[in-house]
Amino acid sequence: MLEKLLKGLVLWLYKLILEGVEHMASALLDVFDMDLTYFQTHVPVTADIIQIMMAAGWALLIGNLAFQAMRAMASGLGFEGEDPQILFTRTFVFSFLLMASRQICNIGLTLTGRVIDLVGIPNTITINTPTESNFGSGDSTWLLVVIVGLILIFQIIRFFFEIAERYVVLATLTIMAPLAFGMGGSKSTEDIFKGWARMYGSMCVMMLMNVVFLKLLLSAMATIPTGAGVLPWMLFVVAIARVARKVDDLVCRIGLNPARTGDPLGRGLPLMVTMAMARRMGRTVAATVGGRSGAKA
Repeated sequence: MLEKLLKGLVLWLYKLILEGVEHMASALLDVFDMDLTYFQTHVPVTADIIQIMMAAGWALLIGNLAFQAMRAMASGLGFEGEDPQILFTRTFVFSFLLMASRQICNIGLTLTGRVIDLVGIPNTITINTPTESNFGSGDSTWLLVVIVGLILIFQIIRFFFEIAERYVVLATLTIMAPLAFGMGGSKSTEDIFKGWARMYGSMCVMMLMNVVFLKLLLSAMATIPTGAGVLPWMLFVVAIARVARKVDDLVCRIGLNPARTGDPLGRGLPLMVTMAMARRMGRTVAATVGGRSGAKA
């Protein structure tokens, strides 16, 4: 009797957690609209910050022009300066780009959104986890269902947090765009603008990768095997979720420059366990060497 009550309570809590994760995942689909409306709606101060960043961008552009012009005038004293014609031409061009910085960012977001629409965003997210029928007959199959399901739910929640972090980074880069355009008026500071442009394009790619991995994850979870095939299937689904969280490290290896969110590759629980074992082995070796030295003395 007590076992049945425990089983019913655990399964009820498990079902409650599963429904909550599905609701949270379906609400997260608004992030993939790529127009930052969700961010501006829930962070109303964004409009004021954008105006401040626009003014700061103009201050940087004009201030950089004045500073580089002074360096050019003092070039006869040994200071390195830029060609005044090129300097004023670059400043003139970037003044127009600065005024249209928000429109330029919207072009990148719109193009990314069109590709995301082609890939296809699900209307709702249904998380399929193994049931008792997938494990066969047995008294403890319900416990296996809960354990495997919680492992998958934990990985999915971490992936959703990663998506939210990437969305916030992209929104922040969009808000700070005037500062980047304000630094493009001279060759001495153009690397800052180039770094922003590379990161912005890379984060747009990361948003596309989020959708791709989300569809891969949902598709893999929709085909649950039975019997002994559940274990390799679980490892496969967990691997997809982990790669989806760490894909920014992989993208960096091919030359893009996305912001690294979450824990990079090689960190987390496996590294902590490895370091703990290494410390324990080191202490054991030190204690052994110390004991031998004392015995010889």
